[in-house]
Amino acid sequence: MSIKMNKDMRLGQIETRIKRHAYLIEIITLLLYVCALILIMHYHEPRYDEAQAWLIARGATIKELLTSITHYEGHPPFWFLILMPFAKIGVPFEIGLKAINFTFVTVAMGIFIFKAPFNRFIRCTIPFTYFFFYQYGVISRPYSMMMLGFVLSALMYKERNEKPYRFTAALCVICGASAYGMVIAAGISLVWLWEIFGKSISLDKIKIFIKSKIFSAIVFLFIFNVLILLCIYPYPDAYGIAVNQKNSYLAMLFYMFFIAPAEAIFFNGLSVLGNKGGVSTSHLIYLFIIGYILNIALFVTVKRFKKLALFIVPYCLFAVFAGKVYFWYHHLGIIAMFYMFLLWCCFDDKKLIYKSTEKKYLTYMGGVLAIIAIATSIYASAAASFNDITLNYGTGREASEFINDNKLDHLTILAAWKIINPDEKSYDYNAVLGVDESAYFDKNIFYNLNYGLNNKCYLTHKLDMDGNYTKSLIKNNYPDVLLGTSDSTYTFGAEINMDDFVLVKSFYGNTIWKASTIEDTEFIYIRKDLLKNYPNLKPLNLEEEKVHKIG
Repeated sequence: MSIKMNKDMRLGQIETRIKRHAYLIEIITLLLYVCALILIMHYHEPRYDEAQAWLIARGATIKELLTSITHYEGHPPFWFLILMPFAKIGVPFEIGLKAINFTFVTVAMGIFIFKAPFNRFIRCTIPFTYFFFYQYGVISRPYSMMMLGFVLSALMYKERNEKPYRFTAALCVICGASAYGMVIAAGISLVWLWEIFGKSISLDKIKIFIKSKIFSAIVFLFIFNVLILLCIYPYPDAYGIAVNQKNSYLAMLFYMFFIAPAEAIFFNGLSVLGNKGGVSTSHLIYLFIIGYILNIALFVTVKRFKKLALFIVPYCLFAVFAGKVYFWYHHLGIIAMFYMFLLWCCFDDKKLIYKSTEKKYLTYMGGVLAIIAIATSIYASAAASFNDITLNYGTGREASEFINDNKLDHLTILAAWKIINPDEKSYDYNAVLGVDESAYFDKNIFYNLNYGLNNKCYLTHKLDMDGNYTKSLIKNNYPDVLLGTSDSTYTFGAEINMDDFVLVKSFYGNTIWKASTIEDTEFIYIRKDLLKNYPNLKPLNLEEEKVHKIG
């Protein structure tokens, strides 16, 4: 008996070693991902969108969050709620924010590396592509939560009918991250219902369906989304209502269907949406061709797996919504995540339908396309990471240190406000600079931000086009310090005489997008009559600073 037990133990140990070695590459890949993420996160300086969420979590109550803030932010409340306990107990801004984002993406990519139904090359390289590593990994925003939602939804899609609660719970994670996720999840659910009922709907089918677990799971998902909609439906005075798409709706639809896929998967330059200088016709033709090829490849693939509806319905809803409401280049990663989900569902099904003569051709073409896409995106990820290490991403960290070291926070600091329409001289006096810096202070240091309320360091996004409070404030208490920028979309207006101030510090940040960067600058001015009280501060030449930026 003992001999048999020893033999069984040895066999068990051998099997354990084999399993460990079988996953050795996956374990190493995950460790590399974790180490690389920690390294780049260490250098990364959070910018406005990252700081805004933390400040809301720190300064708002749950009631304010659910009844007011989310109506102006346009994001579901869950990212803020997750940050809230850490922000309120005093965890340092960068540590708390980055740790939470790191947790989401590491879990998501860990599941992907070990569980995705792709070959090892795909599983071990996708995590290092641009959106899965840099844009949604290094940059801490709710899209990391969406990434986990897409991975979980893909993992549970195959058993959606047997275990519908798990699948709808995963879809809830996608919905809880963004309104775009809600639209895509709605499309996935519609396809699911179509698969259940097929081409015919009878009373008996409906009765059976109502009694099923799938029905209650979908009802739960529906109620969940209705509650989110009640939280995020924009109020009439929300800033986002006044900001319309720069392009026509038809142009945006064309972009979403033919250009966006190429920018999400392949192209490494600045997005068409984010390119202030415009793009050439040849550039658009190039993107159109790449996007067309990608769409055809996906169309053929999903059709062979009988997942055509799962591709078309969610993406069409997403494109129509994004084109009509609002879409910016950082949202392109949602397309990449949806494509990952779609292909996972296809390859996990293993019901590939093709003629025998097509197998070799489809396998070869799919492999070539995948290698090109992954190599292009990894290059973008590496370039963005290198730029984040060698350049300032944001200016908040450095500017806050300067303000604190020179005790400028003891003075009255005025932040420049937003120009909505320069032709009509339309301003939003409530949309001001300073959020990036505010996250490093425990109180509001800008006296024109949110009417000087100490605990309200975040932007409320409530339109203030009259600016009566700001004008009265400046008139009765002329500022000591100004925080401005070289960006022409911000101003101090006629309320401030810039001859009264002298430039004492400039900070250089960079908009990093794939392999490209655009430098942006923040300036700190101090009133000339106060300069003598700060011997460490030396006047700078504004024109020279602008030349540096242009250079």
